[in-house]
Amino acid sequence: MNYDLIIIGSGPAGYVAAIRAGQTGLKTLVIDKQYVGGMCLNWGCIPSKSLLESAKLYAKIKKASDFGITGLEPAELGFDWQKALSRTGQVVKKLSRGIEYLWKKNGVEYLRAEAKVLSATQVEAGNSIYEAKHIMVATGSRPAKLEGLKQVVELDELLQLEALPQKILLYGRGSILFEQASLLSMLDKEVQIVYSALPMIPGLDEHLESYVLKKLKKDKIKLHSETDLQIVDGIFTLEGQPLDYDILLNCSFRKAVLPQMPSGLELDKGFIKVDANFQSTIPGIYAVGDVNGLSFLAHTASAQGLAVVNHIQGKTEAADLSLSPLNIYSYPEIAQVGKTEAMLKAEAIDYKAAEYQLTANGKAQTEGSADGFLRLLYEDKYKQVLGVQIVSEHATDMIAEAALLMQMEGTIYELAGTIHAHPTVSEVFMELGAQELNTQRE
Repeated sequence: MNYDLIIIGSGPAGYVAAIRAGQTGLKTLVIDKQYVGGMCLNWGCIPSKSLLESAKLYAKIKKASDFGITGLEPAELGFDWQKALSRTGQVVKKLSRGIEYLWKKNGVEYLRAEAKVLSATQVEAGNSIYEAKHIMVATGSRPAKLEGLKQVVELDELLQLEALPQKILLYGRGSILFEQASLLSMLDKEVQIVYSALPMIPGLDEHLESYVLKKLKKDKIKLHSETDLQIVDGIFTLEGQPLDYDILLNCSFRKAVLPQMPSGLELDKGFIKVDANFQSTIPGIYAVGDVNGLSFLAHTASAQGLAVVNHIQGKTEAADLSLSPLNIYSYPEIAQVGKTEAMLKAEAIDYKAAEYQLTANGKAQTEGSADGFLRLLYEDKYKQVLGVQIVSEHATDMIAEAALLMQMEGTIYELAGTIHAHPTVSEVFMELGAQELNTQRE
């Protein structure tokens, strides 16, 4: 059986690339040993965001009386974990069926089996050997295992719990850690965090990192540095006293999930080493998404997969993924795109930072969600916007406007001159642009 492209892994990198490959006429086979959609759809991105939406609604209902709603007694409110999981399962099923429909529509074949890459042109799966002109490895990553600790629950196992215990300790680093802490805190759980290192969220601008730490303190989430703790009989302890927790949720930094690969493939810190076109050290074998360690964002993984299909089709220009947004689905949400202050300082770029508080925004006030801000980093000579940071209830959607502005090399002049509907939270872009223009004139 011969194919133009065999994709191993069906997460955001694999399934998006497969659809595009089918659309461009490539005979494509997707192989996944477990399920359609990979980690992101089945126990990562989508389930976690679905549960976060349930938790956010629960948190908002507690404040219903502030909006003039009567008849709801806060003491009578509760959260049904199993019903929330059931709703999440239905969302996953719909999206999974959608992927399979698009594969079928575009002539993509799918095989559920464990794959082994035998060479640059051969893959073994389901006791058969498949020939391919090109191979794409998109097998993702998982949190590194926690050794020597008891009561550990993995992120996928969290979705299997009959009920959530009251006292939950989270270990790790990154946006997933903060999202899970936000979720559990909104569900009235006693949450503690053991962070493995600082910054807590690598890649986040230091201004947003500071906000995250303040938010955790405001939510009464206890923070512990791993360096201050000891492990005694499988339990984290502080100064000889065990921390009080029912389960330990593993949100540690991720390790690549690697299929069996041929000799000659180089790794970099456990991830598949790739060039600017995401091709491994074995020509014809590509690695995209988490498995190459360049990024752990689903949309960046998809962009890498699309770039590989373009490369196979003869487009030699390397993909520029520098404007991939970093989204954190906490409450309120956090989003960032472009350069951070640390990057600008390292590159010796003369820049200015400007900020606009949501407390001055009409829509945010009417929604009761004025906790947040918009922050711009722009170079001083031509006023080109180089970085954008948002804390807002709709930050993960609003960041797309910033990404488009920066893709077009836009300036604060364009922001100030673009009419935004009123009242909307997105008006903060226009207002901040105008604010900075007025500052320049003074």
